[in-house]
Amino acid sequence: MKPAAPARSPAQQKGLAKMNSSSSGRRATLACIGSLLALLSGAAVAQDADFSQLPIYREFRDQLAAQGWRPDAGFGLKLPSGKPLYRFPEVLCGPKICHARWLRSGTEKIVTLIRGDLTEEYRVSP
Repeated sequence: MKPAAPARSPAQQKGLAKMNSSSSGRRATLACIGSLLALLSGAAVAQDADFSQLPIYREFRDQLAAQGWRPDAGFGLKLPSGKPLYRFPEVLCGPKICHARWLRSGTEKIVTLIRGDLTEEYRVSP
């Protein structure tokens, strides 16, 4: 037969509860860190991918205009001079991904772009 566990004071019980909750908190933190590392490693792979086969946005833009779509010049950011911050007035960019907003007959179309570096053409994301 197993001896009975000694009675614990309220302070001891509170300490045990705190240890258990901090342990589960640590597990949650570790899980978050693991997820973040997996996400970042996936982003690094995407960053190294060859996007040269994707359509060039400048050419795709001409096709949209020929189909009656009009760029939403108010969508992108502008410099104090009024000049678009990015290469096109309808484009809003993050570090690697951009979005271009187009309008036609009350309908909007958002085109996702891959930005590349400063010398590369924007590419239309698949």
